[in-house]
Amino acid sequence: MVHRWTTALTAFGKRLISGPSRLNQAVRQSLNPANVSEARIIETQLELVRTNVRVLDYALPLVGVMLILLHAARGAISGPLAAWAVLAVASAANEILLLRGHSPGEDIVTRTSENARTIPFAMFTLLMAWGTFCFSLWTPWNDEGHLLTILVLACTLAATSSMFAWHATAGAVSVVTISAFLLGIEVVSGYSKHLRLFQLLILYVTMIAAQACMNHVRFNRARRLEQDSERLIANLREAKIEADHAHAQAVAASKAKSEFLANMSHELRTPLNAIIGFSDIVRTRAFGNSDKYSEYGGFIHQSGHHLLALIGDILDLAKIEAGKKAILSEPIDITGIVLDEVRLVEEKAKAKDVNVAPVLPRRLPLLNADIHAVRQILNNLLSNAVKYTPPGGSIEVSLALNAVGEIELCVSDTGIGIAAEDQSQLFDRLGHGRPDVTSAERGTGLGLPIVKGLVEMHGGRVVLESEVGQGTRMTVIFPARSTINAGELLVA
Repeated sequence: MVHRWTTALTAFGKRLISGPSRLNQAVRQSLNPANVSEARIIETQLELVRTNVRVLDYALPLVGVMLILLHAARGAISGPLAAWAVLAVASAANEILLLRGHSPGEDIVTRTSENARTIPFAMFTLLMAWGTFCFSLWTPWNDEGHLLTILVLACTLAATSSMFAWHATAGAVSVVTISAFLLGIEVVSGYSKHLRLFQLLILYVTMIAAQACMNHVRFNRARRLEQDSERLIANLREAKIEADHAHAQAVAASKAKSEFLANMSHELRTPLNAIIGFSDIVRTRAFGNSDKYSEYGGFIHQSGHHLLALIGDILDLAKIEAGKKAILSEPIDITGIVLDEVRLVEEKAKAKDVNVAPVLPRRLPLLNADIHAVRQILNNLLSNAVKYTPPGGSIEVSLALNAVGEIELCVSDTGIGIAAEDQSQLFDRLGHGRPDVTSAERGTGLGLPIVKGLVEMHGGRVVLESEVGQGTRMTVIFPARSTINAGELLVA
């Protein structure tokens, strides 16, 4: 038991000794916030102080009038009236000059530091005027007037210490200012005359100061808890938004995956069914000795190549996404590649009554790139252009060297075009530019993702320009470092 009391007294003594230094530190922090978080707490404190000062700006002059009326019965009121005039001027000065708001564009730390000095000064001006007014009511020869002044100042100390304790500087200024008037009157009047009252006032001031410190600590803790709660709520809201976004993406990805698998199932089954069906006819010689078997063998061969190309696209995209696709760069004549690929696609284009026209420069540097990748890029772009260009339309393939030395390969058509809302998912491996296109015209959706992957592996980029009903323009831009500018390597 004795040990417990000793420990408690030791802890109390340490807090009592460290009190002034902790108060000094709190005052310094209340005047100079170190960061935005501290500035927000001090700004909240100052807003409460500002509100209470404005309340006193109106309340104290009214209370002063009532005290003058009570004092009028005991003596002259010229002194209190003059002091009341000073109080009224201080209240007006607070409202007109000292408590004005600051520009919201200022930095919060700077604005808070400025307010942390202006608002306590406004409060100090008002309390000094009020203390002077109370001192003017003091009549040392009249115990009733003496006790009235002490009572008014004691009530003022209790009120202001609770109203301004939120901000360390404001609380300290209010307690010191009113306590100085309260104890000063006793010292001037001869505290030995009212020794017990003087001792009681010292105890009272000490208790009020301690209460103000505790109120300040409680407010800071409450405000920090409030900030933590606000931060937690904000984080939860952000997490919910992210979760909703992730859920929406997951739903969209699941839907796209289902569409992709359904479409891929169709693409795989069609050639497989042809291979199985025609091979079964050939195996069983269903038509006896017939010349049709040779034709069916051609169908099987064609379906096999289609299936091989489809599986090749799937594997190519998987390698690109896994970073396992190898690029073997070498100087290539991209003009010749364009002419070769145009000739390969011309037959299919003519069957649809679509004109394919190459527009090539007379001279163009060689391109340092993987020749197979460039052919695959061009083949995919041309296949898409032919597929989505209606009969009577046209396709143009062009090459150019831009101002920064980049070779641009452009495939433009007069086809159906791509809606703006679909363009963002066009290069997604699970996306299609036009879901409403008939299944006969739809592909696997792998061509453009492969194009994008291969171009990015070369360090280039793909630019899409399209409008529904007006056609599409796909431009592949190879980096300038891939352009070989040696004069002897220029090709005609």
